[in-house]
Amino acid sequence: MRILIPVDGSAECEVSLPLAAKMVDAFSADVYLLQVIDGFASTKGHVHHEPEWTEGIEAEVLAIMKKARTYLNELVSRYELPADRTRCLVGRNENTAKEIITIARNNGIDLVVIASHCRGWVRQLTQGSVCSEVVHSRVCSVLCVPLRREQPQRKRRGVLAKQS
Repeated sequence: MRILIPVDGSAECEVSLPLAAKMVDAFSADVYLLQVIDGFASTKGHVHHEPEWTEGIEAEVLAIMKKARTYLNELVSRYELPADRTRCLVGRNENTAKEIITIARNNGIDLVVIASHCRGWVRQLTQGSVCSEVVHSRVCSVLCVPLRREQPQRKRRGVLAKQS
């Protein structure tokens, strides 16, 4: 079994990792940790940019990719993922969902374990949802792990009261 775990570098997206780590142990699965960085397309050879400027962009992209790979390696040790069966991948695309789908397709992924905001349809329509796009792609099974939400506060008699 092959499990893909996309992360974005935030602590909240790591909510899927403890569950994924248990699944990896239970199924002796291969793990693909993926962080997608902004794809600001390579400008090499583009006639509208100066060569010095494009070299600076490429150096910046390489630095971001190196930082992402370091973060992924830290996750491997922090969540005790099997080092011999874990691949750390850094994707480069403006559309995170499309990159996840491409990686899943190209690597024969059986399951994507992804953190989700669990947005309603209006928010998905206005803000989009990476998890929703991956689910609707039907490239493989997807386990959406909901992010913890803070409980809304209710207003009672003009005073804010915490829910218990």
